[in-house]
Amino acid sequence: MKNRINKILELLTSEKRIEVSQLAEYLSVSQVTIRKDLDALEAKGIIKREHGHAVLCSTDDINGRIAYHYEEKKKIALKATELVNEGDTIMIESGSCCALLADTLTQLHKDLTIITNSAFIAEYIRGKSNFQIILLGGIYQQDSQVMVGPMVQECVSNFFVDYFFIGTDGYDSR
Repeated sequence: MKNRINKILELLTSEKRIEVSQLAEYLSVSQVTIRKDLDALEAKGIIKREHGHAVLCSTDDINGRIAYHYEEKKKIALKATELVNEGDTIMIESGSCCALLADTLTQLHKDLTIITNSAFIAEYIRGKSNFQIILLGGIYQQDSQVMVGPMVQECVSNFFVDYFFIGTDGYDSR
């Protein structure tokens, strides 16, 4: 299923809109199977279902950015979870890879405190585990669903964390 989801996201990233029947044919599965996959992606806010087809959410918001290079981001998230132990307090900054990290942590751990400045991440993992989620205050940026500014810096100074995960927009080894 994971591989099929990745292929769906890759197709939607390049096509922006694709019919359920085309996906089923391309992936050699039933339309019922594709609809279940699309329902799961829609529940995560990555795509929107419309009559007979699926549409990738805006690539300008975090849901759309999650779909872009999804498989690579998921691998990074999985590798990062190896650092975390039960009972740790971790800080996760905003970003699509960081959101996938938080989601992966909810699948692999049961007892963590997650501190974040991302309203998106807090909502994304809400109710998935018995984690304590601490959302830092600050000036709310609606487009990125993140808190910024001096209040965030003040709030951060009050915590000791075991690990701090930050996002980046890219990397160039040159």
